[in-house]
Amino acid sequence: MEKSCGVVLFNSDKFLLLQHNNEDSGVDGHWDFPKGHVESGEEEIDTALRELKEETNIENVNIIPSFKQFINYKIDKGTLSVSKKVIFFLAETKVWDVSLSSEHQNFIWLNFEEAIERLTYDNAKNILKEAHIFTSKMNV
Repeated sequence: MEKSCGVVLFNSDKFLLLQHNNEDSGVDGHWDFPKGHVESGEEEIDTALRELKEETNIENVNIIPSFKQFINYKIDKGTLSVSKKVIFFLAETKVWDVSLSSEHQNFIWLNFEEAIERLTYDNAKNILKEAHIFTSKMNV
């Protein structure tokens, strides 16, 4: 099983979404959260923060304790079907400027309703719903 970690990042009432390059995904430029593979010896939270920095150049964040959600799915790699687990953390930032990595072609900050519509995959939408419920209880 492959494991990745990512961040649902928010600033005020807006959530950050990244659009992948067309050649990097099975779906034409799909929209998702910053995330990536866990490297050897790396803790999950460290992976999530490293990937956020690599993909957006944002590192000034506050991880919100007690939020940890995960999704499981399968991806096709040639003739193999590989199971994948992605763990998401929730973080707040005051930074609006994003500097995209070569993996992505676009970014956008959207409120919850707009972000739900923009996200490509249902499992990402479910993670966003959980994050929204969590931030609503925090009165963010």
